[in-house]
Amino acid sequence: MLRFGFILILLDGAFSLDNKFKGCYKTSYLAQNASQLTTIDTCVDECKLKYYRYAMVHYDIFCQCSNFLGEEVNNTMLCKEFCLDCDFKANLTDVYLTGNLVPGPPENVQLANITDQSIDISWQKPKSYTEITSYSIKAIVNHTYANYIPNSHEWTYSNDTSRTTIILLPATKYNITICAVSPEGLGAVFSQIVETRLGEPENQPEPPSIIKRSGNTMEIKIIETSNSNGPITFYLVIVLNKDKQQIFDESLLKSYDEAKKRDTAYYIAARLKPENIQNNFIVGNERYYEGYYNAPLESNVTYNVMTGIVSELNGERKTAFSDVDNSVKDISDEQFEEDEGDSPAVIIGLSIAIGLLSFMLVAGIIGFIILKSRVTNRRHRLSENQELTLQGPMIEVENNGYIPEEEHTKANHYKNLKQKLRSIPYNQLKIEPTNLLGIGRFGRVNSGSIYENNTLIPVAAYSISDKKLSPEDKKNMLRDLDLLIRTGKHENIIALIGTCETTQILLVVLEYVSMNLKDLLLGSRDSLPGRFSNMTENQALDIAINVCKGMAHLESNKIVHRQLCARSIMVANGFVPKISGYGLAQFYSHNNLPDYTRWTALEVFKGQLHNCKSDVWSFGCLLWEICVLGGTPYGNFSNNEIPERITKGLRLPQMQYFSDDLYQIMLDCWQVDMDERPNFNVLVETLETLKDNSLIPCLNFNLYSNFQYEQFYPDMEVAVRPVF
Repeated sequence: MLRFGFILILLDGAFSLDNKFKGCYKTSYLAQNASQLTTIDTCVDECKLKYYRYAMVHYDIFCQCSNFLGEEVNNTMLCKEFCLDCDFKANLTDVYLTGNLVPGPPENVQLANITDQSIDISWQKPKSYTEITSYSIKAIVNHTYANYIPNSHEWTYSNDTSRTTIILLPATKYNITICAVSPEGLGAVFSQIVETRLGEPENQPEPPSIIKRSGNTMEIKIIETSNSNGPITFYLVIVLNKDKQQIFDESLLKSYDEAKKRDTAYYIAARLKPENIQNNFIVGNERYYEGYYNAPLESNVTYNVMTGIVSELNGERKTAFSDVDNSVKDISDEQFEEDEGDSPAVIIGLSIAIGLLSFMLVAGIIGFIILKSRVTNRRHRLSENQELTLQGPMIEVENNGYIPEEEHTKANHYKNLKQKLRSIPYNQLKIEPTNLLGIGRFGRVNSGSIYENNTLIPVAAYSISDKKLSPEDKKNMLRDLDLLIRTGKHENIIALIGTCETTQILLVVLEYVSMNLKDLLLGSRDSLPGRFSNMTENQALDIAINVCKGMAHLESNKIVHRQLCARSIMVANGFVPKISGYGLAQFYSHNNLPDYTRWTALEVFKGQLHNCKSDVWSFGCLLWEICVLGGTPYGNFSNNEIPERITKGLRLPQMQYFSDDLYQIMLDCWQVDMDERPNFNVLVETLETLKDNSLIPCLNFNLYSNFQYEQFYPDMEVAVRPVF
């Protein structure tokens, strides 16, 4: 039985080699990687481990690995059987298949400059490769301190890329993998475990709640703080003598004894582990907490209490403290007693003051009613021929962030309206009252038409009952109208045609285009033979370029859009985009208010005002939206998660069907430093250059295996509140 089993093994080995035998080939002179042959099986296994396709055996003497075949001599016989008289210099080799079809792992992979948010990766092509179409890098989360479950990230780069920087979460352990991609599939994977550095605590701790003060102690409640940028190793209880009025300096923060020696007005009373803050803490109980003495409080001294958090990881330490000014003061027992009652003199004084104020208020109301009645009677005597239906003194429009502060100048809007706007006779304007296009902030918008040169031109008519507007709303309406006046005419911006007045309302007449870019993109998702869009790549790029031209025009007029996305772009015949959704050209149907969170710039989340470079950020998201044919940006996150994740480095991913150069434009728009973002004129030039490069297409709508559309989630792009 043993002998029979051995024979079976030999037969199986011979059968395997027979199946692996490719044939006899004539190759060039033996390469330097040729080694001394031991057995054919060993040679095949050695080449397989090195990710080569072929093992080449030269006259049973040398073993060589290669991905390239020479000239075929015979595909059924060994070289020594086919050419009995050939000598060693004939360079004939028996070729065997290793079974490898995909590339080996990238060579000399380096992971460097690891920060709290990024890692630099560089690599070289695998030595054993035939064709590489791209590289795939993944960052798989192994461990994180984030208070949510972060997604693993994946990036795809072109075959001529050899370095990149990937954006990651702080204090998170990742398995970084990189492999080459060939037409036959993914190559062998290089893998390395790395951990990003500790980040600054994401949240400032809240001041503790002071429960009560009793003698030399004070009872407080420490409020738990969340931190996704690293662990919270300790909580600090910091006591400040407010009467000394010293400015808090973290570098001087020491224990009680050291603070006393240096005459510092604050000290660490306790260092507590996170699990020990659930119960109320007694300041001044004369105990030690992690080496810090919790000294008794002095009588007749006003104290503030702060909370600090300490985050430690891999030898790094980060801290954050609650605001000193917002900390809660202690309240002594005497103060409680004083607050329990007021003297009779105080009560009498307050009563007299309240009586006087009440009398003055009633008198003021009566005077206002009389004055209003007189003004109303005077207005009734005025001519019915109103000047743009807005009587009274000139209203100067406030800035409110639409126009940069340094560029804002006071404008007489009545004069602007007279000189710059066309006055449309009412008999030339036909409004369709049953066709409601939407509702704006100041009224309803209906479709209509203007009769000109024997032609009906479709328009959108914004009906504003200005007599019913409050003074503040009138001012805001004029501000929004001023934006359209300042815009002027541009092919890629919805035009303000003019105004039409009646005795009751002011009609603002706008250019009307029925199709918006969002609907166009989603409608282009049509599986033609070999394609996943009925729109051409050049049409998509032309839309992006023309939107850029329109935004460059707004930028030149110091106008900030603030709400740039596919929904705010209308598309006229011939794929001509027209920017809408700002000023009075802003209205929505069915009370569905678009939510622009997914297009909002990083700095706006941090409290800064919108500016032209914030619009550039939004355009980067819009460009991605165009390329993915209307998919929802960050579709795997809720609206509430977006600001935090954007702040931590989340960006929209690169799809397989657009190039590195095109994606780099998007990344440039999403630079953290606003000064590093291009302006719209630069974006126009860059996109036009990219489009004109016919050798390397930057966008490809041809179908490929495993293609899937980026999902569109309507509910994620619409707010749940009414419009106005």
